[in-house]
Amino acid sequence: MDLAYLFGILKRRKWLIVSAMALAAVMTFLFISSKPELYKSNVIVATGIVNYKGINSDNSDAFVQQYQVENAFLNLIEFAQSRSTLKFLTIELLRHDFDAEAGKTGDKPFRTGNKALSNYSEEEKQQVYEEIRQINLDSLSDFNFSPQLDFSLDKIARAYGYDNDALLRGMSVKRKTSTDYLDISFSTESPSLSQFMANAYGQRLLAYYYNLSVREKRKNVESFQKLSAEKKAVVDSINDVRFEYLRQKGLPALGRQSEELVSQISRLELDRQRAQAKKNAAAESVDRIKKYERDNESRNARENKNRLLERNNTVEQMEKVRELKRQSMEAGGKDPEIEAALAEANADLEESLRTSVRSQGRTEDTELKKTKEDLYKERVSVDLDRIDAEESYSRLNNEIYALKNKLSSMVVNDEVSSRMLEALNRAMYEFEKVDNELIKAKLTLENVENPLSIVQGALLPEWPEPNRKVLLSIFSSIVVGTLFVIVLFILAYLDSSLQSPDLFRKYTNNLPLIGTLPIIDVQGFRPEQIFANTDDAFSSFRESLRKIRGQILRSKAKVFLVSGAKKKEGKTLFCLSMAYSLAHNNKKVLVLDTNFKSPLPESYVDRPSVGSDE
Repeated sequence: MDLAYLFGILKRRKWLIVSAMALAAVMTFLFISSKPELYKSNVIVATGIVNYKGINSDNSDAFVQQYQVENAFLNLIEFAQSRSTLKFLTIELLRHDFDAEAGKTGDKPFRTGNKALSNYSEEEKQQVYEEIRQINLDSLSDFNFSPQLDFSLDKIARAYGYDNDALLRGMSVKRKTSTDYLDISFSTESPSLSQFMANAYGQRLLAYYYNLSVREKRKNVESFQKLSAEKKAVVDSINDVRFEYLRQKGLPALGRQSEELVSQISRLELDRQRAQAKKNAAAESVDRIKKYERDNESRNARENKNRLLERNNTVEQMEKVRELKRQSMEAGGKDPEIEAALAEANADLEESLRTSVRSQGRTEDTELKKTKEDLYKERVSVDLDRIDAEESYSRLNNEIYALKNKLSSMVVNDEVSSRMLEALNRAMYEFEKVDNELIKAKLTLENVENPLSIVQGALLPEWPEPNRKVLLSIFSSIVVGTLFVIVLFILAYLDSSLQSPDLFRKYTNNLPLIGTLPIIDVQGFRPEQIFANTDDAFSSFRESLRKIRGQILRSKAKVFLVSGAKKKEGKTLFCLSMAYSLAHNNKKVLVLDTNFKSPLPESYVDRPSVGSDE
């Protein structure tokens, strides 16, 4: 295909292309201008993924670790954009707007329900409002809503623009370059709504992620609590049966002597508790006194350091004043710079002396600060109390153990009671084992930390986001212009007609081309119109015909064959027009139309040539 021909097409269609580009730019500009301005607010969340994986560049499996980190971020981003996570934000936003509409808060609702988007009744809205108010979002780890509530919630959220699809359109979750942070942003038509959505979503994301991570641990705690309660009930039942049996048999275990032993054991246990409390209090007091001693030593060290610095500063100021006085005397008191420096040095010296006097004259408040000797004496006294409490606690333990053994020996000879005691011991062992597992499960649950944390909360956006309407308009015009050029090139490529002499010679094995004729309207066409009419409609055709006539006259040939491979290509029109043109030059022309399907009309055959007498 001839490139010149292609560029010629572009030149002929340039105004069409320019008009299409301008129209696309104007339409894009108007469309973007009609859209409301958007305000963007974002919250930054630390994930803990990088710290947890611990990437080491010198490790042999660094590539695997990098893949794990990237995969963990992708999973977290998908989790943040999941329907279940966004439903927390939907409920939070509906709560806010419903409370504002009911006048329970001083805030205004961010949006009002558009029933054209989703039609709902006031009864449905009130029912959903009552049910979502009772949902505790802080401890929720699974949405086990009824199908009716789930359907009504989605329908009302769609009317308010808080449904999953609407939230996703204004939401963006991405990793901040190669850091450990996630940037979560929301863009809405209201700056306060964007800030509220970002902050609320950040809090709900952290709570939901933590609840999911400890869900199994909470189930373990609940399971052990249930099992511990069952084991405790077994222990209590065996203990009740045993004491009931002893009461019915009248065994010494419940007699006067055993009651006295039980009373003694109770008193000793109370004394042991007091000794334990005294021991703990004394140990804590010793620790506090040691802390006071360290603080007192640090404070004294700082004060001594300050006094030394003030003393050195005073000495330096005195030396400076002495040196300036010497220079002043040498200058006879006539140098203004030395006199000004001397006055300033005297002022600094007086200030340093006042500060030093205040520092040296400070006395410690005896009610608030204890001396080192007082603290040491108090620590020794409290430490002696602690040692005494520990010895008392150990002695009471031994006495209680001896009394319990004595109490148990009173009923050791009873066979039934012994079996019950064995069953009680086994039940107590099982209960203590389950209780220890419960304590471990609780500690495991309490020690779980949420890896997610909010690093930067959402701020109120001050300016709307740039809509880039000028840039997008230019881009749209370029795209439309490019598409038009491509379409024109494709149409030109599919066009099988001959558009240049080179193509004609190429397809006809180097046959000469004497000229071309433009297409004209042949409806009601008469040959005399070509030369009689000076209208511009036939000027191009007339000039092209004259060029071909000149070629024919210069060829000196007498017979010319006009043929074509296709019908309706203008062969008859060319013959008639050329014959008419030659007749005007006093040439005799005989036209033979061999197309027997549509021969020439008789009016043309019978008509004499122009300028002929016959």
